[in-house]
Amino acid sequence: MRTDNGCQTTSRRFIQAMKVCQINHERTGYNNPDADAYIERFFRSLKEEEVWLQEYSSFAEAKAAIESYIHFYNTDRPHSALGYRSPLEFRNWKMQQNAA
Repeated sequence: MRTDNGCQTTSRRFIQAMKVCQINHERTGYNNPDADAYIERFFRSLKEEEVWLQEYSSFAEAKAAIESYIHFYNTDRPHSALGYRSPLEFRNWKMQQNAA
């Protein structure tokens, strides 16, 4: 898991939980906002296009809706940075280019 150097992700409790769960933790460099740009943009889209538009009645409903959004984001949603292709379409296009 890659995180910034915020107080939550540098706390002893968080670091211990990562070890218990056997999750490798990588921190981005200090004063390096570009390192988090892609994930920050993803979370902005998730919040603006899904979470803030809903009033979930349960954790299970929220989890299912967010999982559905992530699937949509990766397979169907066009991204301007990818030439208005979805990540899946872009990946397939790049693989075809590399195979040629």
